[in-house]
Amino acid sequence: MFRDNNAARFASVKKILLDGKSDAVLLTSLRNVRYLSGFTGSQAFIFLARKRSFFVTDGRYETQAGSEVRHIPVMIESRSRIDAITSLAERCSARTLAVEYGDVNMEMFNALRKRGLRMKPLDIPVERFRMIKDDAEISAITKAVRIAEKAFLKIKPMIRPGTREVDIALALEHEIRMLGSAKLPFDTIVASGARAALPHACPTSRKLRKGDTVILDWGAEWNGYFSDMTRTFILGGTGGEKRRVYDIVLEARDMAVNSVRPGIQMKDIDKAARERITDAGFGKYFGHGTGHGVGLEVHEGPRVSMMGTGAAEPGMVFTIEPGIYLPGKGGVRIEDMVIVTQTGAKVITRLPRDPDIL
Repeated sequence: MFRDNNAARFASVKKILLDGKSDAVLLTSLRNVRYLSGFTGSQAFIFLARKRSFFVTDGRYETQAGSEVRHIPVMIESRSRIDAITSLAERCSARTLAVEYGDVNMEMFNALRKRGLRMKPLDIPVERFRMIKDDAEISAITKAVRIAEKAFLKIKPMIRPGTREVDIALALEHEIRMLGSAKLPFDTIVASGARAALPHACPTSRKLRKGDTVILDWGAEWNGYFSDMTRTFILGGTGGEKRRVYDIVLEARDMAVNSVRPGIQMKDIDKAARERITDAGFGKYFGHGTGHGVGLEVHEGPRVSMMGTGAAEPGMVFTIEPGIYLPGKGGVRIEDMVIVTQTGAKVITRLPRDPDIL
């Protein structure tokens, strides 16, 4: 049974967010609302004040909020959101309100300011807390990984010459849903032949051919948490340049995984993979970051790239996904998910990394 730790998260995050610089905090990002409350609906916000806090949604979700939100008083909006926030600020004697700048639009910002509230950005975004996963979150992510892997194994025989890309994608998505994934974290990628040089190619009616490289990138969901993985296959004959490129990407993946440890900078994990690809002469064909965090969003912090900031910490979950994309020829990407432990990286994706599927 899935057991979330929303109440404990809420208490610890509230204590840090109310840092003495603000009378109250307004959280409007639905991902952050879910993280702190457990609410899974599409309309809500949280108002944090020193002595009192409130979870606010509309009448459509009164029953749902009553069952999902146990540790924050639930209020039902009967007026506009601006009126509701202003009323709560007055109720809590709040004059300075910290908001999530990335989620509050200018219309709301200006409307609240006109009501007499002093607006400021939230100093520590909730996303920073979300980067460190607790046991319940890691369990949910791992379950999402297992669903994705089991679904792939069911459709694996379809990856052969003559099958259309779109048929593979549809079959894989069907199996993911049938295994309990309530949603897909992103549109499944199936790219074959020269199209495998497109990192985010949409599946087409193109039929797989002997000699193709085929990239599959897919994921699943469990209790709001996502998985993300990629495998590349060579259809018939794994020698020559295609196998050489594959082996370079696999070595880059291994070097990045082996570099992970508490304290290492994100850009240095990226460097471990990028140097191997660059030294092999393919540096200009690796145009994206080595990885990204995965959790309530399929792309979240930390950012594992040349521009990534911060260091790895125990409890972080992110992808390692180096790639080489050769225009007109094809591409290779290998993506696994890792958890940062006290001593290194634990790889939670289990599918073999073998390009020869036939």
